[in-house]
Amino acid sequence: LSYLRSASEVFAVGRIDAQHFQPRYEALVDLIDATGQGAHLGDWLNVNKRGKQPKYGGEGLSVVNSKHVLRGEVRLDEDNRVAKFDEDSLLIQNGDVLINGTGVGTIGRAAPYLHANPAIPDNHVTILRPKKGLDAVYLSVVLNSMAGQWQVEQRLRGSSGQIELYPTDIGQFRVWIAPTLVQAGIRRMVEESYAQKQRGTQLLEAAKRAVEIAIED
Repeated sequence: LSYLRSASEVFAVGRIDAQHFQPRYEALVDLIDATGQGAHLGDWLNVNKRGKQPKYGGEGLSVVNSKHVLRGEVRLDEDNRVAKFDEDSLLIQNGDVLINGTGVGTIGRAAPYLHANPAIPDNHVTILRPKKGLDAVYLSVVLNSMAGQWQVEQRLRGSSGQIELYPTDIGQFRVWIAPTLVQAGIRRMVEESYAQKQRGTQLLEAAKRAVEIAIED
């Protein structure tokens, strides 16, 4: 029903809310570190930065906001608005991982960006660009798993619907840097699931066209 934390722990993280210090979070980190390959996520990222409010217009690159970042997939279609950018703009690249930083129901959702063309993140989306040795698809799976979502719950800030997950807090996530073969195997399974989903969509569209033709005839 209760638990104790030292004042030094509280001052170190700059928080006094009991939610942040729940024992289950400490137990999770202990399990990750027991592998011998636990690490702070920030140490494995070349980029950990949130986007800015885009300058929307009639031309430019597609903008990705929180509703486009689903669990495991970044939606990019005619629904995305476009915005202008300059040489100093932070752009999303193939191989990045996107994670939502705001909003009840959307905060913490993560997905690898596997599209060929770059895109612009809005100010609710954080770009994570992994270093060599940390696969983007594997990282997105970890972030969407219980291990990732518990740390989202632990480190989010705010209340009454105005909740935030800042890049500095994401960098403090504890992650298991799995062996290369494990990461590659997870990536392969995810890619196979995407391929099957695309095939299913194509078959559904073909069936719809067949029905429409039959009705017309």
